Amino acid sequence: MEREFSKVEWLIIVTCIVLAGNLAYAEPGDFKPGSEPDGFRGIKWGQDISTVEGLVYVDNDSSFGGIDYYIREGDELKMGNAKLERIFYGFWKNKFSSVKILTKGYTNWSSFKAVVFEKFGEGMKFGEIPDYEWYLWFGENTCMDLSYLGPVEEGELSIILSETLLQQVLQQEKQERQQKMKRRIGWTTMIGCIVFGIVFMGNNLYKKA
Repeated sequence: MEREFSKVEWLIIVTCIVLAGNLAYAEPGDFKPGSEPDGFRGIKWGQDISTVEGLVYVDNDSSFGGIDYYIREGDELKMGNAKLERIFYGFWKNKFSSVKILTKGYTNWSSFKAVVFEKFGEGMKFGEIPDYEWYLWFGENTCMDLSYLGPVEEGELSIILSETLLQQVLQQEKQERQQKMKRRIGWTTMIGCIVFGIVFMGNNLYKKA
């Protein structure tokens, strides 16, 4: 698998979704009217994996409780004039929830970005970072981001069902809280054992004295 988005990036996207829900008019970052995706290449958001043909398992991302990624046999690795490296289909709890499209090389990136902008609008450019481009879109059901890392000439478009993204982040937070609790219990148990040992030894020494 290629570069995975960090938790911080996902949280920023979630924040954008929440903010977008409070807007009653078009803002930078909105999808072009009528263009918000409800899936990808005939697979609808939430569609069960058992109903999708031609999937080949690739990898599992343990984040958010586990996301299984697949490629699809016979996929056309081209959009407009851009050649695509890979298309990964993400299934969370066996339901279609995301897609990642990867490009390589500046020429392909430029062509790919033009296709995305034409189809969905120009999105919201996030930050000014040297050798890095990042654009966000947020709709009622779908969140999307497009990024390019100049030094390695790698581009990526990620499209994800917003509801699933929120559930994933919440589950990740829950898992981290549980891990912290386990560590606290572990330390408490160890300290308790040490204190018990000291008291026990002290009592034995007192009796011997």
